[in-house]
Amino acid sequence: MSSLQDAIACPLCRQPLAKLPQGCEECFNYFKTELEKIPTPLMDLTPSAALAQIEIYIVPRKLLRTELFRSPIISFLYERVLPPIWAMGLRNRGIDVEFQQCTEFFGQGPEIVVDISCGTGMMARRLAQLGQYKHIIALDYSETMLQQLQQQMQLDSIPPSQITIIRADVEALPLAADSVDAIYTGAAMHCWPNPEEGISNIYRVLRRGGKLFATTFLKPLPSVVFRFFTVDELRQIFITAGFHPDQVWVEAKGIYGIIKCLK
Repeated sequence: MSSLQDAIACPLCRQPLAKLPQGCEECFNYFKTELEKIPTPLMDLTPSAALAQIEIYIVPRKLLRTELFRSPIISFLYERVLPPIWAMGLRNRGIDVEFQQCTEFFGQGPEIVVDISCGTGMMARRLAQLGQYKHIIALDYSETMLQQLQQQMQLDSIPPSQITIIRADVEALPLAADSVDAIYTGAAMHCWPNPEEGISNIYRVLRRGGKLFATTFLKPLPSVVFRFFTVDELRQIFITAGFHPDQVWVEAKGIYGIIKCLK
């Protein structure tokens, strides 16, 4: 089983600290400095943050559906407004039901569990409080969401050592190949600029036998700002990423899709 530092990887070369290639001095220095922040301040392991330390770099803007969640207003309201709406049935009868389904699927085996596009960490915090996983990693592209996560951890009396918080891009996951046991990504795929690339990255970092529990919203919701999917489209995305067709299960509950995969 890998340790936490074996799992967290440089956002540029995708290697953990012990395996960074020679000739990668700038990358090494930036990555090492970020790792030294564990376990308190959040790490920024987006490629743009790393490149900005190496050379003059203009950060390209993401699509609106991604940038929207970086707004401090959205981050502040996220946990205060959405959960009651979800509990009425829009999102699988709420985060607590999703937590139960997710942990039942993960079982007792995982040591390193990652919450990708974690938002304010509603799932990551529940996973940490469960107390049966060795490491919880919470990743999100929105620094304001991650700041809210830190505040909520204090309110929930969750020590920083229980959740490693990383600002990250799902299209360039700062995790080593075959390094994590289980991944949760809830109500997120429709916000990603490139869901196909994101799921391919998830497949890469899961170890053999690793599990993925994902949820997203479905058509007939119109793909205006967000991109929504049919059940068949979702299934094809996961199979194309590398998951065996017999190990991909997609279920529709109204306009909400639940995906379970075994690598």
